[in-house]
Amino acid sequence: MDQESAGPEFGDAYRIVLRPQTVLVQQVIDLNKQFESATSRSLGLNATDTAALGEVMMKGPQSPTELARRLQVSTAAVTTVVDRLEAAGHVTREQHPTDRRGILVAPTNESIARAMRTLIPVAQAIDSALDEFSEAECDVIERYLVAVTERQQQALPES
Repeated sequence: MDQESAGPEFGDAYRIVLRPQTVLVQQVIDLNKQFESATSRSLGLNATDTAALGEVMMKGPQSPTELARRLQVSTAAVTTVVDRLEAAGHVTREQHPTDRRGILVAPTNESIARAMRTLIPVAQAIDSALDEFSEAECDVIERYLVAVTERQQQALPES
């Protein structure tokens, strides 16, 4: 059977019903997942540990309870995650500044530096793609990405 009479392939579903720009956004999401996996492997971490490390790096020190909520795992599970991250030298447990019984999970300076060496060059390379567009075109790209982000957030199931 020749290619034309065979009909669309399963992977063509997106391309059939969505505009090319939407398919490209999906490709960016897929590439980001691949990048996260590669980063996890290079750090010797699993996906949950990498997500936890990312949370404390991006949002700052937080309690294990807050971290569990953000990761959508139990507090018992997050304790195991923090134990592994601490043993690997990625985080420390610090005394909470206002709750003497509480602790905060914080990234180590070495872990932050290592992440910056990996992430900043990639972020700068992505950012440099905007150099190919005029300011007016960048405004349109920004409006589109804001709309995509809002719709994605609206589509999230209530937790």
